[in-house]
Amino acid sequence: MPAIDRTGPEAFIGTRHVLGRLGMRFADEGIRLPVVPVLRDPDGHLTFGALGVLLDMASSTAFRGEDTGHWVHADITIHRLRPPADGEVLATARVLRRGKRTGVIELDLVDAEGALVAASTQQCVFLGLPSEPSDAGERARAAFESMFDGRCRFEEPLPVELGVREEPQGTWTMDHGPDRTNGLSGLHGGVATTLVDAAAAGAVSAQRGEPARTVSAAVRYLVPALHGPFRATPQVLHDDGRVAVVRVPVRDAEGTTVISADVQVV
Repeated sequence: MPAIDRTGPEAFIGTRHVLGRLGMRFADEGIRLPVVPVLRDPDGHLTFGALGVLLDMASSTAFRGEDTGHWVHADITIHRLRPPADGEVLATARVLRRGKRTGVIELDLVDAEGALVAASTQQCVFLGLPSEPSDAGERARAAFESMFDGRCRFEEPLPVELGVREEPQGTWTMDHGPDRTNGLSGLHGGVATTLVDAAAAGAVSAQRGEPARTVSAAVRYLVPALHGPFRATPQVLHDDGRVAVVRVPVRDAEGTTVISADVQVV
């Protein structure tokens, strides 16, 4: 396990990091995100990658006030349900189970009209590493959350900003870099959903010869994704003409499978 980066939230977020540029802002009830055109797909849905980043980050609010120490995601499942109304969406999180080593979190995403836009279930693993004393930890959390100002700074859709590209032989790739890391210097789990989505929907679109959209994904994080570029090679397991089931393994530059995802595409 790589060492925890203790240089402070400003080094982690900065002005170039995806987390700081997406447009999230912390609120008492959860995390809010503005619904702006660059974060929508052509059919009006929030992009799957934006959902991944938002819902990954929103899981942290489930443990506010608790001394959990450092933890990481084991898996994230996301269901994209309907396009949001204009305004903001709000992600709220609640703990379904809290054990000594693992926990399960459930999240809802609602729009300005109260409609359920997306839902997620996530499993986390507590690393058992020492945390800051309670007062210092609370100050660090408040400082971290205050850096998010609710302003989306993307000029292009998230796959373009991240440089996701289709390669020959049905492979999609994405580089690693300081603008997309987690606190362990690996690929941020929410950011990784952009690559998974592009690969799954791209494979179905190529097979059908028409646009395709990811509706659900179960993403499992196997080992820290430290060495890019990352390559996703999707396998369409079944396609009945309505819903396709796609398996998406993501491998690092050394050929290690770092992520495994099952995706439903329409």
